[in-house]
Amino acid sequence: METVSIILLVLLIFFSLLHLLGEFLIDIGKEKFIIVRYLTKPFLMPLLLLFYVIGNVNINWLISIAIIGGFVGDIFLMLPDPDKTRKWLRVGLVSFLLGNLLYISAFIYIAGDFVHFVWWSVLLAIPFVIAAIMIHPRLTKHTGKMTTAVTIYIIVIGLMGISTTLLFGYGTLEGIILLYVGAWLFIISDILNGYAKFVTVFKYERVITMFTYIAGQLMIVLGVIFL
Repeated sequence: METVSIILLVLLIFFSLLHLLGEFLIDIGKEKFIIVRYLTKPFLMPLLLLFYVIGNVNINWLISIAIIGGFVGDIFLMLPDPDKTRKWLRVGLVSFLLGNLLYISAFIYIAGDFVHFVWWSVLLAIPFVIAAIMIHPRLTKHTGKMTTAVTIYIIVIGLMGISTTLLFGYGTLEGIILLYVGAWLFIISDILNGYAKFVTVFKYERVITMFTYIAGQLMIVLGVIFL
């Protein structure tokens, strides 16, 4: 790994830890530290994108644009919504939806003609289906007018996870495992975020959601690099 890539990774980890610390302080009642959220969150995905582009010889632009989708979603979900209109949530949801669709497309593209496809990877796709089936009714009974949008999103994130299993047999096992685990962390983050947005906020939700989100995105990128 080149020196510049290492520096970018260190910066990403630094901003991530600072962001998580800020979210923790907000959660325990120190609202003045909300400034930390606004000063750190906009840097997370751009740093990840730079790390991917500079640290990877074979750049997949679908992956790059997917990361940008995460950045746009981060910005809109960060905007205040005092009237609870969820207008920024809708835009953020679309951004993340497009990002996940791009990840799916990228993984299918990497798999190519599927000559390396292994049949047992189907078994690893089943947990994603079960997770989607379990979370859908528990979440959508609270989503009201956004039920259709949330349903589509649940289907797409499930397919994103499933699409990582297409790569077993292709590339290195290390890279594939990183992709698979990264997809799970990303999905867990989305589930927790959805639960907090539509059902009820729980203690340390932002810390847990952002940790799984950042770790998931990083592992997906590292998985693609190490394939």
